[in-house]
Amino acid sequence: MSDDFAKVVHDHPLKEIFTSLDIEHPVVVESSKTNFSSWYEFFPRSSSLVAGKHGTFQDCLKLLPRIASMGFDVLYFPPIHPIGKVNRKGKNNNVRAMKGEPGSPWAIGSDEGGHKSILSSLGTLEDFKKLIAEAKKAGIDIAMDIAFQCAPDHPYVKDHPSWFKLRPDGSIQYAENPPKKYQDIYPFNFESDDWKGLWMNFFLFFYIG
Repeated sequence: MSDDFAKVVHDHPLKEIFTSLDIEHPVVVESSKTNFSSWYEFFPRSSSLVAGKHGTFQDCLKLLPRIASMGFDVLYFPPIHPIGKVNRKGKNNNVRAMKGEPGSPWAIGSDEGGHKSILSSLGTLEDFKKLIAEAKKAGIDIAMDIAFQCAPDHPYVKDHPSWFKLRPDGSIQYAENPPKKYQDIYPFNFESDDWKGLWMNFFLFFYIG
């Protein structure tokens, strides 16, 4: 059980019934849709067939035949997580949302949850899994926009403030794309002092869910 013996076994593995080539050949294994696919960007909140009503995953199911008939084989969703309530943007990037305006889906997180939660107005995780399964039957894959950013009231802002950049006055720096300002979105600082904790959080997000 010694470390020395473990190293010997590691450095000199027992190899039987194998074939080696003089040169190495890289092997890439990907979906056939990597070569070519037709993407349809789709906002599930706008999927309701009733004007003025918030769409759901169940409403999305009804539109799958129409999307398939147009030749699309990938359905591209914006983030489906809870949407921030602090500094929520209104129509046409208005800095203050009016009553009933849902905000930007890219402003992720609120007291309802963050990146590992689903906006309750859309449905449940089981509803989403059913949508994925039914889309697959129609030859359609679901692609998701995984936005690594937070709304000001995302749980991460309170629990992990070191994951964000601070302004000189101590406030967290919001996203900007001059002349546009996104007061409803805090980008992550992937080079923060706690970068390992931040990176591991999203590593587990991808591989564990």
